[in-house]
Parts: sequence; structure tokens; C-alpha cells
Amino acid sequence: MTAAAPTMGHDTRVLGLIGGGHFLSHFYQLSLPPLLLVWRAEFGVSFAALGLILTLFALGTGLAQIPAGILVDRFGARPMLVGGLIVVGGTIAAMSLAPSVEVIYVLAAIAGIGNSVFHPADYAILNSSIDGERMGKAFGFHTFSGHLGGAVAPATIIFLTAAYDWRLAMIVTGLVAIAAAAIIAVQGGVLMDENQGAGEEADADESTDGEARPSTMSLILSKSMLLFFLFFLIASMTSSGVTSFSVVALVNIQGVTLAGASSALTSFLFASAIGILLGGVIADRYGKHDETAIAAFILSGIIFLIVAQADLGTAMVIGLFTLAGLVQGILRPARDMMVRAMAPKGAMGRVFGYVSTGIAIGSGIAPVLFGFMVDQGLSVWIFWLLAVFSALGIGIVLVQKRSA
Repeated sequence: MTAAAPTMGHDTRVLGLIGGGHFLSHFYQLSLPPLLLVWRAEFGVSFAALGLILTLFALGTGLAQIPAGILVDRFGARPMLVGGLIVVGGTIAAMSLAPSVEVIYVLAAIAGIGNSVFHPADYAILNSSIDGERMGKAFGFHTFSGHLGGAVAPATIIFLTAAYDWRLAMIVTGLVAIAAAAIIAVQGGVLMDENQGAGEEADADESTDGEARPSTMSLILSKSMLLFFLFFLIASMTSSGVTSFSVVALVNIQGVTLAGASSALTSFLFASAIGILLGGVIADRYGKHDETAIAAFILSGIIFLIVAQADLGTAMVIGLFTLAGLVQGILRPARDMMVRAMAPKGAMGRVFGYVSTGIAIGSGIAPVLFGFMVDQGLSVWIFWLLAVFSALGIGIVLVQKRSA
């Protein structure tokens, strides 16, 4: 950050570039599932074999986020962001040439690795480029842009596949990332980070202003980082649990119709998107991010307990899920602002790469765990467990606050 606070126009330009990249990150994650049926017909393989495509993409992203964070702190965020876009876009476009599903496996894993740079690079850039008084709204917009990309991906890829074919759809969508990389490379002078100008010659253990950087191992094994890793994992398991099996659980325990349960989930997702933007405003105006997070977890926990215990009608279920989505959305910017406040200078990439790995792990564990519970006839325990996650989230925030 320079001595003079960035203007609103400057911050808007930064958010446009970073938000566009994050939009594409989530777009590509959710553009692959709609193609599974098409690929099954094309390659004649099982759904389990096709599911491996999604697993490899997710594993590539999850396992590479910490290394990506190290590279962001070492070489700077902007070149990593440009490189990530090129890798993701290039591999997605290259899928159009795949003669077999095995080739798509390799490309999906590489695409996942390219996708791993977004969180470490984006947060490092936002932290150093945006006026601190607007940081909460910036983090909120960043998260919202990702949600928007994921929301439009299935319809977009289905439309392109129906209008042309899946191979052309992959070329078109992949080239968008290449174009975005070119725009950021040319227009990205406003995208600053703590390592701006450090170059490859900068000492890996020293920040650009001469201050010693913490080693990666000491950073990720510190009490604060471990607590935030658990915080992100718990928050991710909560949201993933709701999106993956809440519809089935509601039908089983509340007796609502499939349409009613699906409407509740849709309301949760829409309210969550609104809550993210609202949470950014709250983060900037209120400032006490730990209290915001605790309040969000308390409200979420109460809602999940009510759903688990009470006999509710469809309208009440939809109303409660809408409120739960809103408070879960409000939690996101507060969560990110707490991590920002804790991150040592010169370590923003590693910090967000590490905690984002918690998101990936939580998203991977929750569907399996909740699916097992449904199979065992324990659908009600999904909401009990979501309430427990909320209580754990409160405990983590309180411990972190006490040790800060």
C-alpha cells in the first residue's frame, strides 16, 4: 500500500480484475459435472470413472494451495495469477482434443493445480491494493464473484454443448481464461502485493522491506494458524453439509416434498450470496470480526437445532434455511478479515493457501460423512452435527481471541 489511500476508482479496477479471475476459478470447477453424461456416452465408461475427473481436479487444487502460497510470497502474486489462468484455461481448452477419458484425467489434475493459485494470489493482492477501510467489502465481493461463477457455469456449459458440441464448449470457455490472463498482464499494474518488485533475486526468508519472514513450517504449525485451519475446515463442512445432503435429510425427517426441500436449499444459497455482500459492509463498519463470527455461529446452531427437533412445515423450513444462508454468508468476510489481521507481513499467500486447504478438506469430508449418516437412517443427525460444528466454530474463535 502506498502512503496515499487508494481511490474508489482504483479499488473498483482492482476488484474487477481479481473478481473476474475468481469468477472463472469457480466457473471451471462447476463446468465439469454437467459434462459427465456427455462423456459417458462419448467414452463408454462408468460414473465412478467419470467421478475421478472431479476428484483429480479437487485434489490438484487442494494439494497445491500451500505450494502456490509459498510461490506467491516468493515471486509475487500477479505473475502467479496470470500463470494460473493460463494453465487452467489451456488445460480446459485442451480437453477438447482428448481421445480418451485417461487424457482428461491428466488435464483435470493439471487444471486443478492451476486453479490452486487463486486464493493465495487474490488475497495477497487485495490486502496490498485495496484501501483498508473498504477491505471487508472487497473480501465480500471476491467471495461473491466466485459464487456467481459457480452459479452460471452449469447453464453456460449445457447451452454451449447443446448449441454446438462439448469439444467446442471447452475451447470457448478455456480461451476466456487465456484472454483474462492477457488482460491482467497488460492492465494489472494496479495489482500490488507485499513482494511487489522483489523479483526472483529477493531472499526467500526476508521481506522486501528487510523484515524477516516466518518460515513456512513455523507458520503453518503455529497455534493461530492451526486454529484458523480448523475454523475454515469446520465452516466448510457446515456449508458443504447443507448443500450436499440437506435436501434428502429434510425429506426424511420433516416430511416435506422434494420440491419444498429443494426450494429451501435454493433459498439458502441465494441468501448466502446476499449475506456475503452484507457481511462485507458489516466488516468495514463494525470491525469486531470475532463477534460477528460468533453471532453467525450462534444463529446457525440454533436454526439447525430447531430443524432437528421441531416438526416444521415447508414454509417454516424455507424461512429458517433462508436465515441460515444469510448468516453463513455474513460469516465469510468476517472470517477472511480475522485471518488477514493474523497474517505476518510477507506471508499472505502462504496463510490463505494454508487455510484454503482446510476448505478443500472440509468440502471433501462432509459429503461422505453425511451420505453415510443418511444410509444408516440417521438423517436427523445431520442437523445435530451441523449444530455441533457451529459450537466448535464458536470455541475456535474464543480460543483464538484469548490467545491473540
